[in-house]
Amino acid sequence: MTNITAAAVKSPVWQGSNGIITEGASKTSDNDGVGFKAIFIRGLDEVSVRSTDNSALQIIIHSYNDVQYNTLLELAANGTSYSPSWPGPAQELTTWGQMAALDVMVTAINTNSP
Repeated sequence: MTNITAAAVKSPVWQGSNGIITEGASKTSDNDGVGFKAIFIRGLDEVSVRSTDNSALQIIIHSYNDVQYNTLLELAANGTSYSPSWPGPAQELTTWGQMAALDVMVTAINTNSP
């Protein structure tokens, strides 16, 4: 599980070299990419919950999600609205941007709690 997770969070297919997910960044339409990145983050959260005895895996997931979380707050936030484009810039409210951001925030709570 550690090897699969480590490979997935380093894939250049859906993220930039800085580790920020770029997939599903449409500002004009709700597309599958937005949902898939939320599902990916939700999946990492589930792996974290099921692998509490694997500290290396916990660190990978915690660190990766913290990059997404900080990106949302610093680059993709417009007040209390979140852009589906996590590298930014922030934009007006879109429902799909909010839904994708929700999974990052829930995972941040889970992976940053003692």
